[in-house]
Amino acid sequence: MLIRPQISLNASPIILHSINKVRYKSSQGTSGQSRVTNAPRKFSPRVNKSFTCYQEIPSSTPKNRSLSVEKYKNPSGEVTPNVRNKSTTLRNRNLRSSSKLMNGHPGPGDLEGTKEFKFKKEIITAWLDRGLSEMHLGEFQSATVFFSKVIKEEPNHVDALFNRACSLMNLTEYKQAILDLMSVINESPLYDKKIYIALAMCFANLNDYDTAIRQLSKGLLKYPKFTEGFVTRGQLLSQQMRWDKSIQDFCKAISLSPNEGSAYIGLGDAYLGMDDKKNAIKAYSQAIQSTHTSFLALIKRAKLFFEQQEFSKSLSDLELALSYNTEDAEAYYYKALILLSQENLTEAALCLEQVIKYDIQEKKYTGASIYNLGAIKIKQKDYYGAMHTFKRATDINLEVKEQKILKGYVEAILCLMKRKFKEGISQLTRIIKKKETLIQEYIGNCYAFRAYGYGSIEKHDQAVRNLISASKIQELDNASKYNLQVSTAILKYEKDSNEALALLEESLKEFPKNIEPLAYQASIYLSQSRKTANKKLGEKSKSLLDKAISLRDSESDLYFFRGLILYYLNRPIEAVPDYETAIDKAEDNMPVHFMCRGLCYAQLKLLKEAIQDFSIAIQLNENLSEPYYYRGRCAYLMDDTQQAFQDFQKMITNKHDDPTVHIHAGNLLILAGSVEDASKAFTNANSVKPTFDAFLQRSKCYMIMEKIDLALSDLESANKIQQSKDVEFDIEMIKILNSPIENINNNGGLQKKMNQISKEYGLQTSGKLFKEKHIHWYKGVLFFLTDEIQKAKIEFKAALDTKYEIDDPNTDKDNSEVLYNLALCYMVIQQYEAALIHLQELVYILEGGDRGKVLLLIGVLNLVMQQNDQARNTMLEAFKYEPIISTAYLEEKTKVEILPFAADSILASKFPLKKIDFGDHHPIYVRPSFGYPYITLPSLEFGIEDMILDNFLIKCVKCKPEAPWLNRVKGTIQFTEEIREMQSESVASTIKSDSDDDDDNSVFDASFSEFKVFRSAAVLPTGESAKQDTAQLFNNVKKKEGMIKAVVADASEDVKRKIDSICSSNFDD
Repeated sequence: MLIRPQISLNASPIILHSINKVRYKSSQGTSGQSRVTNAPRKFSPRVNKSFTCYQEIPSSTPKNRSLSVEKYKNPSGEVTPNVRNKSTTLRNRNLRSSSKLMNGHPGPGDLEGTKEFKFKKEIITAWLDRGLSEMHLGEFQSATVFFSKVIKEEPNHVDALFNRACSLMNLTEYKQAILDLMSVINESPLYDKKIYIALAMCFANLNDYDTAIRQLSKGLLKYPKFTEGFVTRGQLLSQQMRWDKSIQDFCKAISLSPNEGSAYIGLGDAYLGMDDKKNAIKAYSQAIQSTHTSFLALIKRAKLFFEQQEFSKSLSDLELALSYNTEDAEAYYYKALILLSQENLTEAALCLEQVIKYDIQEKKYTGASIYNLGAIKIKQKDYYGAMHTFKRATDINLEVKEQKILKGYVEAILCLMKRKFKEGISQLTRIIKKKETLIQEYIGNCYAFRAYGYGSIEKHDQAVRNLISASKIQELDNASKYNLQVSTAILKYEKDSNEALALLEESLKEFPKNIEPLAYQASIYLSQSRKTANKKLGEKSKSLLDKAISLRDSESDLYFFRGLILYYLNRPIEAVPDYETAIDKAEDNMPVHFMCRGLCYAQLKLLKEAIQDFSIAIQLNENLSEPYYYRGRCAYLMDDTQQAFQDFQKMITNKHDDPTVHIHAGNLLILAGSVEDASKAFTNANSVKPTFDAFLQRSKCYMIMEKIDLALSDLESANKIQQSKDVEFDIEMIKILNSPIENINNNGGLQKKMNQISKEYGLQTSGKLFKEKHIHWYKGVLFFLTDEIQKAKIEFKAALDTKYEIDDPNTDKDNSEVLYNLALCYMVIQQYEAALIHLQELVYILEGGDRGKVLLLIGVLNLVMQQNDQARNTMLEAFKYEPIISTAYLEEKTKVEILPFAADSILASKFPLKKIDFGDHHPIYVRPSFGYPYITLPSLEFGIEDMILDNFLIKCVKCKPEAPWLNRVKGTIQFTEEIREMQSESVASTIKSDSDDDDDNSVFDASFSEFKVFRSAAVLPTGESAKQDTAQLFNNVKKKEGMIKAVVADASEDVKRKIDSICSSNFDD
């Protein structure tokens, strides 16, 4: 720590840019406790607090005169008496003279013989002695009273006048003191030569230096060899900066008394006033030789050496001075400044404490010392200690201006330490903007500390800017370097995750035991794994969290994050213990912890346990929508549809402005069979905010309701929001299939559609609705209708062989239809046995009219293959399920159409029928079964809920920057003694008592029916029913009737005869 040299001893208190620059002009006077002299004290009343001579109270008595007392006055106006050990009363004076006084009163000798005179003399003597006694005790006011009594009896009593003048001087009543002193001079001009010094002191204290010098000069005319008089006048002249005159007086005093140390001190002060420091040092060195001024001279020379930055010489003088007086505050103060310049903070602090201890009276250096002590604490990064130190000055009202500046700096840091980040940032910002000169030494720290605050509140861009600014001012400490690396990594994560990982790895080199970089790396690896579906990256993420937990196993978040990773890796059994540990170690119960554990239970099909955890999450925070969503799904899977509806209604209520909840509700309505209501829910979702998923799901509803044009419009809207090749493929397929067939009477139109489908299939194989199976299916149908039966068989078989990436509940239904189409192909090419085998495979899984139609086809094939008994039985069975078409065939109507499955769908109806002749048997008209794809219903089964993994995004990791104010020694942290008060909410306040659940064993809330309904003003497309709120749509589902069972009709006798007739005629043939 460097010390800037002082310009003059009277320079302003504090020199900036360093904690030790508090400087004051030299003390020209010291208290009785802080000065020790080695010779009898001489009388010389104080000229001024800035004088360097005659600062002591006399211990000797003027010849045949009474006691003289010198006044000490500190800056606060207090007076400190110091009286001589010896005194002279009237008993010592020669009162036997018969001479009269100048005013004609009888002399002492005239009344000496009388009894009355003796009694009066005793009273006066008693008053005088009492007054002197009061002066010894410092009771100058009381002393003045007694001296006044003497003067009242003897108006010209010179001893009483002189002592009263001294008392009045101590009471700062200089004008009255002057009157008494003038009276003494008038009555007895040669009373005592030092009375002229006292008179000069009175005028000097009244700032009338000219009169003071004039009066003293009168005394010097009477006493031309009066050394002390020349010294005093020299000091008065120095006070007027009349250096040449003052030097003459000091030199005169030295010529009269070569060993007069006070003259050398005055001479040194005069030379210093003329900026002749060399001669000043010589003069002080001469004064050191004098016993009674050696201490003061050492202090003055030490201060002068200090100003010249000759610290070793200054320190030597101060050490010698302190050997004379171990309680001198000024010596300790300048010694502390020297130690501060040498960066010896510990020893400097000890010296400053000594200053405060011994600077009791004047407190001249106390404020500056406390300031420097606080600054030392700042250097040592003990900010609590610094604040406590500054408070010491505030408590005694000695706070210097510079302290207020540093105090604001410390308060800002303490705000950060107490985690009041915004307040701390605000204070540091004000400090930086003010650009105080004193703070420039710490301005780099201001930026670094503000960066810490920004990092703590996740404002990493501002944290990086502040750290860069700090690095331009000073070299960053290790903690700030670490913070810069971490914040930079977080900012670079989205653009370049690999660079972010490298920065985080670098940050671990300096702080290998920090867990935050490991948690950030784990989060990045999880995000990469989710994007690329590379589970190995997920394993890497888990291994990083394993390492973090081994370093700090008390962190609840680490177990929670690892539980999420295990859940993502489809290892819910391992994830559950981590969630339980996270719950145990968390300071408060967190709803997300129970929600994630509930998802693991749900994935394991432990639905009751899952419902219980979701219910706890709801109890902890009723405003969350996710636990209602998950619990509603569990209820649906447990066939508690009503409870599921209630939970979904509450979910919508809590998050009505989120389109996602409306989409979830629509999916549940689809599963409940209320497709129209589901479309309304998706419409409500779009009224909140148009989304890709809402349009896509509503398009599926329109497909189910065979509103193909509306479905196509929604797909186009979805593609505008988020371009998707899958959706574009679906759009093109719908356009191709929905376009009218040109030249339907010949194969030209069908061939055109074939070419269009083949072209689209060459660009992409599947979409959101249309899969590869459907492409082969449609091509097979077109080949069938164009009589290319072999190609049709190949396409149908390819459709059967197509595998989906995931299990699709529509696969069996699709395969049944394709198998039926394949049977038609065999029928056309008269491979009846193969056709019969395929149809028989289908009949056992069919119900209702489709079963009757397939049975009718089987019966026809039996007739063709002359299997009359089988034909009879099959025809009778077919009639039970499809009497109308069976009757038409038996009655050999003109055009008997047998169209099971989707052969008569809206799409299929656009294509021509195919006539199949069976020789002598009645022909039939058929069409392959095909239509728009069956919509895969949304699933409420629990797999890996991707949404819950967002709880381990990089922004979810709590940023804990490394505190730059901590003292680190060999890897350990040095803490202050300050005890921080931490406030946290009680866990008990968030958990209901067990007794609350005793009355109701249900894990559901009992108040689901009471919820607020939020309505939207969105307008539905023309042609749709009136708008309903999504939450209300569930009320409609309860009114739906169950599925209508197929009616089975027994064949009449007439029908039986017709069947027998057909079979018999076939037999006769």
